[in-house]
Amino acid sequence: MGSGPSIRAVLDRGNLELAWQQVRANKGAPGVDEVTLTRWERNWQENLDRLSHQVRTNTYRPNPPRRFQIVKKGGGWRELSILTVTDRVLQRASLNVLMPAFEPCFLNSSFGYRPERNVAQAAELVLHARDRGFLWVFDADIAGCFDHLDHAHLQRETRRVVENYTLLRLLELWLEAGRRPPPRKRPTGPPPPRVGIPLGAVISPLLCNIALHPLDEVLERAGWAWARYADDFVVLTRNSAEAREAWQLVEATLADIGLQLETTKTRLATFEHGFTFLGVTFRGDTYSYVYNGKRVMVRGRNVSVLANQPPEGYDWQW
Repeated sequence: MGSGPSIRAVLDRGNLELAWQQVRANKGAPGVDEVTLTRWERNWQENLDRLSHQVRTNTYRPNPPRRFQIVKKGGGWRELSILTVTDRVLQRASLNVLMPAFEPCFLNSSFGYRPERNVAQAAELVLHARDRGFLWVFDADIAGCFDHLDHAHLQRETRRVVENYTLLRLLELWLEAGRRPPPRKRPTGPPPPRVGIPLGAVISPLLCNIALHPLDEVLERAGWAWARYADDFVVLTRNSAEAREAWQLVEATLADIGLQLETTKTRLATFEHGFTFLGVTFRGDTYSYVYNGKRVMVRGRNVSVLANQPPEGYDWQW
């Protein structure tokens, strides 16, 4: 596939300038080098020139992310990462080229971190499945998905679309920079697999979709209704037996790619008793969610309100 995404497209001056504008618009704190957006902006043209030269001469090396923890709504902690401005710009320039290349491969029931796709569309799919008699739900949760994504699997899946050596090398560098350093004391036996991508890195949501695409293909072939938003997904079936079958199939598929279900958060549910997906609670013929501290309840399949007022945390735009 010689016509696939190329490093030339990534380093195109117009694309690099667009990437810088996008990074600047997203704001954000400095990375481990403590270079702020304001400081980077003072010499942004020279910085782009230097970055392009480093990639072309194979001297670019990303910094490790700056990590910090935030409290999760449901309790516990979630670790986020902040890249340096330079690394964010190059990842964004790469994302601008890679996303259009992978989009035709992704399936219609995948909604997270994709252009012109959102929570309202995922909810509409769930409601449409309900009205077609898919009343049982396999409500799944992947245990530490971003922390356990296998690098070898990611690289294999990426090579299905990307053949350019320099682009593949950049991905390898980002994966290596983003993973935790190995323990000082070397364990006995074979080396553990290289796993984990930083939650908060520009390229990570796309990598998550690439890694979970084989799961999408399995669910699509099975013939049930399903909706996935990054690592959060539900499978809708006609009866409890199919829901249990979906559980077994998903569990086996995830094991093949080095992931597993979080058993304490994975369950079978029904529309009669209700379940929550993407911050939206579905029960009977209604759905509800919290927006700006107030609960919004809608009867039927109308998702126009949800499209304009998404649940907090799910208002990401491409």
